[in-house]
Amino acid sequence: MIAYHLNIDKGYLFDGKYLVIEKIGGGSYGDVYKVSDSLNHVYALKLLRLWEVMSDLHDGIISRFEQEYNVMRISSEYLVHSVDFGVVQGNPYIVMELCPKGDLSHFVGKDVSLLCNYAHDILEGLHALHREGKVHRDLKPENVLIRNNGKAALTDFGVVGEMEKAKRMSEVGWWKQKPKQAFGTPLYMSPEIYFKTGGGVTYLPMVDIWSFGVMMFELLTEGSFPFGNIESVEDFPQYMERARNGKWDKHLLHDVPNGAEWTYIIGKCLEPNPKNRYQGCVEILQDMSPMTGSVNPLFLEERASRKPNITRLVISHGENLGMVFVLNRYLPTGGRMIHVGRETGNDIVLPESYTSYLSRYHFTIEKSLNGAFWTIRDGQWQKSEKRWVTSTNGTYLNATPVTSAGMKIFTGDIITAGEYKIKVE
Repeated sequence: MIAYHLNIDKGYLFDGKYLVIEKIGGGSYGDVYKVSDSLNHVYALKLLRLWEVMSDLHDGIISRFEQEYNVMRISSEYLVHSVDFGVVQGNPYIVMELCPKGDLSHFVGKDVSLLCNYAHDILEGLHALHREGKVHRDLKPENVLIRNNGKAALTDFGVVGEMEKAKRMSEVGWWKQKPKQAFGTPLYMSPEIYFKTGGGVTYLPMVDIWSFGVMMFELLTEGSFPFGNIESVEDFPQYMERARNGKWDKHLLHDVPNGAEWTYIIGKCLEPNPKNRYQGCVEILQDMSPMTGSVNPLFLEERASRKPNITRLVISHGENLGMVFVLNRYLPTGGRMIHVGRETGNDIVLPESYTSYLSRYHFTIEKSLNGAFWTIRDGQWQKSEKRWVTSTNGTYLNATPVTSAGMKIFTGDIITAGEYKIKVE
């Protein structure tokens, strides 16, 4: 698809539906406008400037941008909601609710009396994403908007943040900007992603939990970062090396108002090994309960509602978003195993048009002899090698690595394989 250059000023009409009132934000690849429709309803419209991107990347980016639109349709008051998606002369846009009070970056260095409330809302939003098999991947104050009712809501769930991050890290002269402008997203990046630990391709909920810890430290300390404040490009590798070794500045946190009560929580968010980090947002909310009150009782209902008699898998992130696999249809006659991978020899084939993170034979789902439950095992049995061969980048059930020994799966679980996230129903 060809993307044409657009000259957008006040009064520009998108798709004959959305009238531009003013530009309210922008970045390396995207711009945000305040717009109104024919009923004078006011929204925010985010446009991707694909005319600045190589044409052979357009289809993949548009597909991922549309996935972002679908994420914004998840029902949660802690997520900014989308209302429309379209493409104008090859450039995709999302129309979403307008949060006129701005983003959380405006609170850096200011009164932190509402910080616990905002932290609660952020964790609720992340929980809603993680429950649906989504990972934010770009959590930072600029991506937390404040609604008119004072609630915080998450935005920017995908491709724009990834494009901006890549541009910052490769752009000639980017270190000449102010440190926060230059580094932006990378300052919130977990060490397993930066150092590509275990292949560096699997985004699990702990990635967002790391970013949450960095962000809380920044807000409490009036703009400082837990692993040091960088002044030049030469400082950044040392910043990430301190992150990998868990050397964050506890003393600075203790010296600020209310900092001491956050020490344990932030410390556990910033565990270098993701296995030692909080494994989910509910755990953080439980530890925050002395500051915020009781944990949302819905979490307990969600846990209790998990059942072993699963019937299908649904792609919640990745290519063929929303595709449903009814398990019994994929069982070979008289068999109990379903093989999943990128090769056509699998029972369920997960294609990879834009990435190469899946193994040819990635994981196996097996029905129990009595049919009462299913298990998942990383890898598959290879007849030619007469042995069980595991995947290259691993399979995860929720946040836990799956081994060849297998794990029982329940409704509501999330399977992660490469860029794919698959919800169990």
